[in-house]
Amino acid sequence: MELNQLFEIQRDLDRKMGWNRYERCRTHKEIVNFMEHLILVVVDELGEISRVRKKFQRDKQNLDISTLKKEMVDIFIFVMQGSMALEMNLEEEYLKRMKHNEERFLEARGT
Repeated sequence: MELNQLFEIQRDLDRKMGWNRYERCRTHKEIVNFMEHLILVVVDELGEISRVRKKFQRDKQNLDISTLKKEMVDIFIFVMQGSMALEMNLEEEYLKRMKHNEERFLEARGT
């Protein structure tokens, strides 16, 4: 499945559920307000990942891979929504950033 298809699936669900607030981001203030919301929900998901890590490392419980996968997908969903708020092409921006990182870090390593 193509990345743009995932975006369409997410956008359709968001519209059905009323979670498409990002589509109403027209001004810089609205974008910043949405990003504030995005920060909170992503931090919450990162907290879930941290709890899994703590249960494994500190409490010596089995590593809950299933929960880690769910939380990673939740973060991906929020990244898609943030991308849509910024009207950005995530695939294009990713490729540009990867090229930048490759040049930057390979140069730093001397390779």
